[in-house]
Amino acid sequence: MSILLADDDLHLATFLSKSLESEGYSVHTALNEDSVISELQRQNYKLIILDLNFGQTDGLKLLEKLLAEGLETPVMVLSARNRVSDRIQSLNLGADDYITKPFSFQELAARANALLRRKADPSLSVLRVENLELDPASRRVHRGKREIKLSPKEFDLLFLLMRHAGETVSRQDLLRESWGLQPETDSNLVDVYVNYLRKKVDFPDEGKLIYTVRGSGYRIGRPAPSQGGVQAINKDGDDTHAEDQTYQTYQSNTLTGLSDAIGVQQTPLRALIHSVAHDLAQPLTSVRCFLEVLGMHSSNTPTQQADLRNIEQQADRAISLAKTISALVRELPVPSGPWTSLDVLLNDLFNDFIVLLNSGLLTLDRQWNSSIQVTSNPVLRQLMVLFLSKLIGRNTRPLVLTVSAQLRDGICLLELKWKANDDSPAVIQDAKNIIAKELAYIHELVYSIGGELTLSDGRPEIQLKLPVAPETGRQDVVH
Repeated sequence: MSILLADDDLHLATFLSKSLESEGYSVHTALNEDSVISELQRQNYKLIILDLNFGQTDGLKLLEKLLAEGLETPVMVLSARNRVSDRIQSLNLGADDYITKPFSFQELAARANALLRRKADPSLSVLRVENLELDPASRRVHRGKREIKLSPKEFDLLFLLMRHAGETVSRQDLLRESWGLQPETDSNLVDVYVNYLRKKVDFPDEGKLIYTVRGSGYRIGRPAPSQGGVQAINKDGDDTHAEDQTYQTYQSNTLTGLSDAIGVQQTPLRALIHSVAHDLAQPLTSVRCFLEVLGMHSSNTPTQQADLRNIEQQADRAISLAKTISALVRELPVPSGPWTSLDVLLNDLFNDFIVLLNSGLLTLDRQWNSSIQVTSNPVLRQLMVLFLSKLIGRNTRPLVLTVSAQLRDGICLLELKWKANDDSPAVIQDAKNIIAKELAYIHELVYSIGGELTLSDGRPEIQLKLPVAPETGRQDVVH
């Protein structure tokens, strides 16, 4: 039972994948849209589990695109959106089921089973690797229009390779699964039969499908896409997105009054709180499912230390996002004056998120000028809280965050830059990825305090230009 899990939250995707595999499913995880499309071209799946909070755009747009291209595989949608209109839209587009986060893992597994029983399309049982097709029911094999006659053992060997299309299958596994021989058996049966298959499958005028992986075993088809979803590199070795460095700048207006700015920000703030609550559902789902699966298998499956560390970090993410919501809905006090110390504001901000610093999810590199006085409008703090929460909510690996602030041409140039702090395969989300869906609302808030926001495509950084007090003191930089 093969499942394609499309979710760009690496921790949740990894956990769900392992849990579903413990229930007997074969699961491949796709962390970006290109991987989803590549996987569906590479082989058939019995079920697609699609997270709506997927990529820079939206999982619904990907679903619509796949269905327009003739997708027949049943699709189960995962989402933190629990409005009736969201469910109706998903089901009307062609989704077969809709489950809201946080959900029970047993419910997820039960619904997957129900879909697989109800949508038992015989065509989905056919294994496909490029133009090679194998039908287990009729035991027939075709490459394009050419039928391939195989002996029973050749068929079993090809079936095993195609079940693991794109993956290297070791000689030991092939011996055990196809001949029932122990891994330590010294036999060249595998090499002999793979050679037979090559002669029948790979004709000289056709593309090569069966590959020898030296020292490991054999693979059929192209390698499975990287789980990390790394950006494609062109033939010259350049990042395919390197040319797209168009900067988006929202021009500021004159500084508005404090009371006007506080009033202006209420409407976009509601949308931003909803967005953070949506992000909160991701780590809560991981924690809930982990505890549930732990209870299901506690007697016979030891818990790995790495899994415990992972779920601890998910709990820390959830705590920080909950704090964000609390900070955003807090009643805004009227400032005592028009200016405040940026140093005090930032220290106060990171004290609120001390759990991130203690957990190792965030390492802070402080490089701001301690003498700068910026607007005392509470909207500025809310913006910083939001940036920090989206950074943690959309990036699932430990980060180093550099916060710098310098005076330049009579304004404060405040920059946030981040990079990975581990060797996880998850892609670092750039600025547009983490706030693309909320950008219009964020611009409204920045505008209300007389600021200017600059983002750049493909770069993990956010730049704010802020008005400063007419008289600034020393140019001390805090490290």
